[in-house]
Amino acid sequence: MVSVEIVKRVPGFTLDVSWRAEKAVVGLFGPSGAGKTLTLQCLAGLVRPDAGRIVVGDRVFFDAA
Repeated sequence: MVSVEIVKRVPGFTLDVSWRAEKAVVGLFGPSGAGKTLTLQCLAGLVRPDAGRIVVGDRVFFDAA
């Protein structure tokens, strides 16, 4: 299970993502400038979200609390 609830603010843009997947392949698509790359950078740990939580299985990778 993957659970993602993150907020990241950059000048001129606020990324607010919330989704959950259980035993499935997940695709990320959208128009240019929608935040796909920023979302993946947050999930990979390259960019720190401003708020939220990232959990994979029983392991918490990010928790702003």
